[in-house]
Amino acid sequence: MQQKIRFGLAGAVSAAVLTLAGGALAQEASAEAGLALPAAGATAGGSDHAAMSEHVGVGYLGRRSIPIAGFSGTGITAASVDAPVIGVRYWLDPGMGLDVGLGFFSSGGSSETVSGGTTVETDDPGVMGFLLHAGLPFNLADDGHFSFQVIPELNVGFANSTVEQDPDDLKLSGFVFDIGARAGAEVHFGFIGIPQLALQGSVGVLFRMESRKAEQGDVEASQSSTLITTTVGDNPWNIFTSNVSALYYF
Repeated sequence: MQQKIRFGLAGAVSAAVLTLAGGALAQEASAEAGLALPAAGATAGGSDHAAMSEHVGVGYLGRRSIPIAGFSGTGITAASVDAPVIGVRYWLDPGMGLDVGLGFFSSGGSSETVSGGTTVETDDPGVMGFLLHAGLPFNLADDGHFSFQVIPELNVGFANSTVEQDPDDLKLSGFVFDIGARAGAEVHFGFIGIPQLALQGSVGVLFRMESRKAEQGDVEASQSSTLITTTVGDNPWNIFTSNVSALYYF
């Protein structure tokens, strides 16, 4: 009888130990599974573009031209100056961002003429130009190192120059306003370990209004034009034009 009681107690203790051990193993497995879930979630949507959300990119946003008047005896001639746009892009979230940039151009100089013992120095006409750029990039799809985007944008630019003449100076100026949209890809250099560096290439359509004016004393001449055109970049050296731009994100 005592032997049966001993066997009964031993069985009960063994069952209790097995139950506790099983519960502990189950809790440990559950904890390990819980720890593993966040890592799996972190890899979802892990493109280079997604990693740049709420980051600021600084760089070259393209080259734009600003019209300015030239003047000859027969009237206004069309001229322009180029203003590379330097600016920032900030992604408010993975789907929408904001571009703001400024282009600037300034030139000037002087000429010197020596005749006999007389030196005559004159100032060459200088040109000053400014261009403001704004855009609203939308990310339509991204995967790995690529992001496909559509970017509505606008540009406003001014340029002016003064040619010193007697009795009245010749004042030349120009104005441009364009609005349009581009579609293209932003390629991040994550494949070489630099996802912060990105190049953008695009094609698009643009509506442009520009005007030029020349004034001298009581005489004033002006010229204006409008155009609708496509914009396209098909050569790798278009990084130096308005079709390809480069950014570095911080």
